[in-house]
Amino acid sequence: MPTPIKFKADFYPGVFYHMLCKSIDGILLFGDRKDYGAFLQKAYSFLLDFFELWSYNLLSNHTHFIIKVKSADSILLFLSSVKFEDQTLSMKRFIEQPADAGLFSEMIERQVNRFLVSYAFYYNDKYTRSGGLFRRPFRRVQIEDEAYLQQAIIYCHANAEKHKITDDFRKYPYSSYQSIIQGNDEHLAVDAVLKFFGGIEKMIETHRLQVEYYYKPKWPTSKLE
Repeated sequence: MPTPIKFKADFYPGVFYHMLCKSIDGILLFGDRKDYGAFLQKAYSFLLDFFELWSYNLLSNHTHFIIKVKSADSILLFLSSVKFEDQTLSMKRFIEQPADAGLFSEMIERQVNRFLVSYAFYYNDKYTRSGGLFRRPFRRVQIEDEAYLQQAIIYCHANAEKHKITDDFRKYPYSSYQSIIQGNDEHLAVDAVLKFFGGIEKMIETHRLQVEYYYKPKWPTSKLE
């Protein structure tokens, strides 16, 4: 079944997105703890020159990211440091026509796909398999206002509890929640996230209240799934 157009949002500079990367046929994406680390390192390597990472959660067969696309000027500055032979075709096209919004979005989508393919190569080599690992296209929706951004971050962090992987989302080790609270991950936009919530204490309390309110008796339906 084709992916609905609402889940294939174009990428624009300075805009927030909720991004979902789901495996094919429910394949388990992570066989052991090292796989979670490998996935994150590849995400950092491929994405952080293009996105600010506001939150993430890695589940058994899918992952959530809340990201903010960096400015076109910032991305162009980064691309100027990339050797010509290492630039993708979409990068070269964007460099030639930086005002073209379609080329910008195409380049960002291509970069996310490069990240997913890179992890698939790692995974296939480790587990002696072949073929694709993630559904294509990956789903993403544009976050249009601050209320939705707050809900998306909390939904992202609490997703393991929603899926009954844990009885307390705060204890789940493969989300960004504790890293933001502890401020111990330089790859995350910790200061920006905490400022958005009004500080650590307000972030903790807002998460607690929203999870208690929505989780009982049921969880709200995500725009992605």
